[in-house]
Amino acid sequence: MKKILVLALVAIIACSSAIAEGILCTPWQIHIALSDQYTSNPASDSSFKIIFHTVEECKSAYIVLESKTSGRLALQASSVNYFAATYTQLRYSTYVHIFDTPKLNVGEVYSYTCYGDDKNTPAVGPFEFWVPSPVPNNQPTTVVLFGDMDHTLQGQNTIGLLKNLQKNNFSEISAFIHMGDIAYDLEWYGGRNGDLFMEAIQPIAARAPYMITPGNHEDYDNFTNVNMRFKMPLFSSTQNHYYSYNLGNIHFTTLNFDLVIKNPETMKYMEGWLEKDLAQAHANRKQRPWIVVYTHRPLYCSGNYGDCKNYQKYPNIEQLMTKYKVDMFLSGHIHVYERMLPISQGKVAPFEHDPSDKDYRYIINPQAPVYVLQGSGGHLTDANDYVNYDP
Repeated sequence: MKKILVLALVAIIACSSAIAEGILCTPWQIHIALSDQYTSNPASDSSFKIIFHTVEECKSAYIVLESKTSGRLALQASSVNYFAATYTQLRYSTYVHIFDTPKLNVGEVYSYTCYGDDKNTPAVGPFEFWVPSPVPNNQPTTVVLFGDMDHTLQGQNTIGLLKNLQKNNFSEISAFIHMGDIAYDLEWYGGRNGDLFMEAIQPIAARAPYMITPGNHEDYDNFTNVNMRFKMPLFSSTQNHYYSYNLGNIHFTTLNFDLVIKNPETMKYMEGWLEKDLAQAHANRKQRPWIVVYTHRPLYCSGNYGDCKNYQKYPNIEQLMTKYKVDMFLSGHIHVYERMLPISQGKVAPFEHDPSDKDYRYIINPQAPVYVLQGSGGHLTDANDYVNYDP
């Protein structure tokens, strides 16, 4: 018997280093992400990616990674990517240093310190993170999901909450998942807004995998800014638009509907990839029983928004999720929190339920995904907020 507990929180439990004045090689915007070792068909033994930015190229930048059992290891960047663009007539540029860790020991705590060069730049860190399991075990898997968050006013409230969650539950949270609409917008204020957002989330993102899916506020210039900053699993082939990974007992799959809106021809590739991904995950149910899909735009919500009927726009996506018995579908975009019963083709699907559970907190053996909307991470909403906001 499968039982889903739906919580009115941003968590699922299933089964500064600002640039010092004049020091252009100081690492900043430091964050980590799960790497390809967590995919169903890993192409490498790298467990994590660690990424930071510098103002200059800083070819001698490196990271010292260490743990009690593995000792110290100096990491050189696998690539240093120069990115430049013009936003609102302002020239923006940055150097992105990408480091691939080796295969790390599951459950172990690692610390790392970032260096811009050997001589003149102060070290940044250390930061600690722990390594979640890519294979099922007898421990619960906890992730924190939210959408639609910037780093000002309302967003600061959520960032403060996330910091406290991580501090108080360091050894439990496997990842933070930002379901699109990141910073509102990354390219604003000549690109400075994206930099400031990455600094604001650094206390979280440098200490636990920060996983993202793009939303409509990331689609500027064909998603170039978000793809410059984040490198999710399978990036070389899908560039953050659709990918999957395994954490303990859960298989996570994410899709970017805004890619399809801008480039309709990509739908057939996304659908083909999704069918293979879900079919493989479903065939592996005995080992890993849970499948969770998340996007930015919802398929269902209760308001009169056009996106509340996206199931009519993407019927093949919903059909595949029902076919392969996806357990939960999570999204943002609409700036509210909602949880829904299992739904298929616009109607409540069959499920079992204990009559004493008046709030439908437990959904038993659903025949379609349970839908959860969490698009209330926090961002500028009032005209006065924009007037008073100056990064």
